Amino acid sequence: MILFSILAQPMRHLNLMKVALATSHGRMAPCFGGVELRIVDDNADLPDARVLSTHGWHPLAWGRELMRHDVTLLMCAGIDQATWAAVQGHGIQVIPNAIGDPEPVFAAWRNGHLSPPQLWPAYPVGFGGRRGFGASRRRRFRGGRG
Repeated sequence: MILFSILAQPMRHLNLMKVALATSHGRMAPCFGGVELRIVDDNADLPDARVLSTHGWHPLAWGRELMRHDVTLLMCAGIDQATWAAVQGHGIQVIPNAIGDPEPVFAAWRNGHLSPPQLWPAYPVGFGGRRGFGASRRRRFRGGRG
């Protein structure tokens, strides 16, 4: 058993995970064209991250672009359902509610306090007291046809 444990330790380093954090102006940002992605190995420090601009990326191309950079996890402050599905479709996990400064967010993920949800996490309760955008929008017919 000890031999297996010793042999397994070097193998962990072969399976490095690349993480991308969507940022704008030094804070975590929602996924949209123009934000920066800080791409870093899971065992590296965030200041060592490679910075990549998403300027001109189509929302449905995020998965392909992240896959090209060997990213396996995307952390952002928000994402729409189509982009989330496109990213997930390329085998990339998404943590969509990572809010605040990037370094504490990255540290929280490393410590196991942030994890990808299994289902698309529409916007949480708290945006104006509503559950998701449009949850309180109801079309009412005003006026009549005589």
